[in-house]
Amino acid sequence: MSDPEVTPSYRLLRADDVVGAQRLRELAKWNQTDQDWRNLIAFEPQGCFAAELDGKIVGTATTTRYVPDKGPGSFGWVGMVLVDPEKRRYGIGSTLLKKCIAYLKETGVETVRLDATPIGKQVYDKLGFHDEYLLERWEGTARKVPGGVIGPWSLEPIAARDLNELCAYDTPLFGANRRAILEAWVRDCPEHAVLLREKGKLVGYALARRGSNFHQIGPVVAAQADPCEALLMALLERLADQKVIVDVVTSNAWTIPIALRCGLAHQRPFLRMACGPNAAPGVPGKFLAICCPELG
Repeated sequence: MSDPEVTPSYRLLRADDVVGAQRLRELAKWNQTDQDWRNLIAFEPQGCFAAELDGKIVGTATTTRYVPDKGPGSFGWVGMVLVDPEKRRYGIGSTLLKKCIAYLKETGVETVRLDATPIGKQVYDKLGFHDEYLLERWEGTARKVPGGVIGPWSLEPIAARDLNELCAYDTPLFGANRRAILEAWVRDCPEHAVLLREKGKLVGYALARRGSNFHQIGPVVAAQADPCEALLMALLERLADQKVIVDVVTSNAWTIPIALRCGLAHQRPFLRMACGPNAAPGVPGKFLAICCPELG
């Protein structure tokens, strides 16, 4: 659809665009904060894009690159594809998406990944993306769960000295080193960043961060269901009476029963998708919850 009045210019998204980007986020009723936008731009300053019309931001899209510590398997994430509702159906979202994919390919990324809504999946199918696994957003009011999991674990706050150990644990499970993201989450919300240990050995971790509408809990990662549940329950107790969302890996059959036991309610489904060889898919079977759709 063409219209001479809807011909935006495209440029890099900058830190001083946060107010305009947040306007789009508010219209979409998404959860990101000003700090989330600043983090995204800092993670990939040459890979975040804006559509501008008459001096106003009318579209955004972001990328984040991830590189394994060894060997092939680099991948990049596309997120925050937002378009002003009054400017939709003019190809703005498609143009921004193509700019993201082109940037990732130009910088040597092998696989492009994203989290899609059921409607968005129809677009991504046509671009060569394939399904990886199912996700669902669950929401509720955090509370202490009666009769919580009892196990041989100790819970500790994540300190700066733990980051090397945390990244060594997380990298093979996520598929690449995402130290910058984990470090930002711990820095921005240290009171909700926890490690789980068994006899001194790191066996899981969980993070949470403040959002515009909810606290988002995730990642929640451990080798088995019980320690994952213990981590989620620990954060729900710490966040008592706060509204929370958890993006659950529902391809793992054990995750929905945990969400139900924790008093959460299903909000909506979405789907993890990839385009390319996907040589570093990580180990989703160890995840109760992902980080967030804009970063994986």
